[in-house]
Amino acid sequence: MTSTTSTADTVWLERLLLLLVTAVTLALLDQAVKHSFSAPAWTLHQRSGLWFAGCCLILVAAPPLARVPSRTVALAAGIFCGGVLGNLLSASQDALQVPNPIVIGHASEAVAFNVADLFIIGGNVLLMAALMVVLIRNRDRLPVRGGLQLRRRRVK
Repeated sequence: MTSTTSTADTVWLERLLLLLVTAVTLALLDQAVKHSFSAPAWTLHQRSGLWFAGCCLILVAAPPLARVPSRTVALAAGIFCGGVLGNLLSASQDALQVPNPIVIGHASEAVAFNVADLFIIGGNVLLMAALMVVLIRNRDRLPVRGGLQLRRRRVK
């Protein structure tokens, strides 16, 4: 193994650690909020077994994003996974029901959510933006199809 390979592996492992530490930290923060604040019974959202399996699949599929050469992508994936893991932990503790202690409005016309939901939405938006930036910055590596390739305009 050359020093270049070991450096690349080290950088990849650092991004993977960033993803994992972010996810676990934010999931724990979500659990702390859910246990600190009571959620009215009507705010419990019932989840299905398919939802549970999908969340598990997301958590397995996300770590390879650490291979993308961007710490921002790893951080965003960690934020997203932290939300998924937080809701997954809540559902696994209470017969697939997720509490939503943050309520805006009144019971008949309210929006109820939890901190994990915010992490999922924010992480997803940040992840998509970060992946677009990486794609644009590396567009010269994209395959050429039909003679067309995204290229930077040359400024004269």
